[in-house]
Amino acid sequence: MKLFIFKIFLLLSVFNAELFAREIEVAAGWDKPPYIITSGHSGFEVELTKSILNELGHEMVPIFVPMGRIPRMVGEESVGIGLTMNHRHKVSREILSEIYVAYQNVAVTLASRNVTINQPADLKNLTVIGFQTAKAILGVEYERAVMHHTGYLETPQQSRQVSMLLLGSVDVAVMDRNIFNYFKRQLPSNQQMPTNVHEIFPVTFYRAAIPDPELRKGFNRVLGEMISDGRYKALSEKFNVVDLLDRIDHPMEKKLPVIKADENEQTSQQ
Repeated sequence: MKLFIFKIFLLLSVFNAELFAREIEVAAGWDKPPYIITSGHSGFEVELTKSILNELGHEMVPIFVPMGRIPRMVGEESVGIGLTMNHRHKVSREILSEIYVAYQNVAVTLASRNVTINQPADLKNLTVIGFQTAKAILGVEYERAVMHHTGYLETPQQSRQVSMLLLGSVDVAVMDRNIFNYFKRQLPSNQQMPTNVHEIFPVTFYRAAIPDPELRKGFNRVLGEMISDGRYKALSEKFNVVDLLDRIDHPMEKKLPVIKADENEQTSQQ
């Protein structure tokens, strides 16, 4: 009798799991390797989210769109999850998950040039290549430093930033540290020049926007388990992502302005 009841319990458990399992559409920005790699539906953020949803019994369906569209899609609940969001975006704080990834823009220079950069103002006398929209989103001090700078250029092609720096065409590349490392590793060995990283910008923490409270609760739970048991670290090492979560300092309490991103903008944040 006990064995029969146990079998019934197992069958009901499987039935319930299948009943609540579903496909979750996840909106992510266009290519930002190693965080998001549209080819092959890969990248650190994509695989982390997929792992979390799989453990919850769901299947992830990634949708790649311009970053500016994600808050609207989440607000309309046309997707279950929006990645790389925080309290500066037009989404309710109440639907944001725990922090799951951190980005940091830095100034990168060739070690051979022995350049000292302690603040954005130090860029004034150097040739600089930034990512598209860098001047608009990296703060007033940076904007002042490059506003009338004849040696300043922005490009949407971040691989070009890396190539120009390593070939000695510019003094400084301003971009996310992990994106820089990703593109540097793609270059031939004769371009693998030693570089220095200057941390003149703060770390930016990101969360997932998840309107469904039960899904958000499950996401947070599995994320915490992955951080605790080492799976998060293993995934970050797989994609060579520098883990900056230990630098969290109550980011939700900071009152930062809302990013007014064009919904067709490819690189509205880093």
